[in-house]
Amino acid sequence: MKASTTLVPLTENRIPLDYKMIQKNEAYLESFGEGYPNIKNTNDYFLYLLRIYGDFQNIELKRFTICHEDKPCGQIGLHSFCIENFTCQAEIFYWIDEQFQGKGIVTRACQQLQKHAFEVLGLDLLIIHCLVENIKSANVALRCGFNYEGISNLDNTQYKKFIKTVEQYQKEIIN
Repeated sequence: MKASTTLVPLTENRIPLDYKMIQKNEAYLESFGEGYPNIKNTNDYFLYLLRIYGDFQNIELKRFTICHEDKPCGQIGLHSFCIENFTCQAEIFYWIDEQFQGKGIVTRACQQLQKHAFEVLGLDLLIIHCLVENIKSANVALRCGFNYEGISNLDNTQYKKFIKTVEQYQKEIIN
């Protein structure tokens, strides 16, 4: 029997639970150059989400808690929405608590998010960026049917003081 992986929309009442999960994983997230800059409490996290998504309807449609057998263990969502050459696209982000890695949870979560992005939100293209040295993340993208597009530099200096070298993977909806 395959273990249960579900995506739970991030609602206003779930913010404290997600913030605790972020706090628990702060050092791990920082090790990948990620994390939540300048977020020191639940209210900061709430304001951060509103800055990214604008309102709670957008948050609930685009950001999810990954639950494995009903236990919160990570986050997945969509950001950087844009229309380029008549193509509606977004980037997928994800992270998972170290103790839950290696169980296929992120792969299943990414597959569920893809379905949501293409069928519910009507996106045409999804992109995953991962650090060149993050082989686990690259493998998630490949297992989910994304195509390797190449290496590029992402300017992360808005929050951090460096530019990340990443691999880019893309997947288009096939009509």
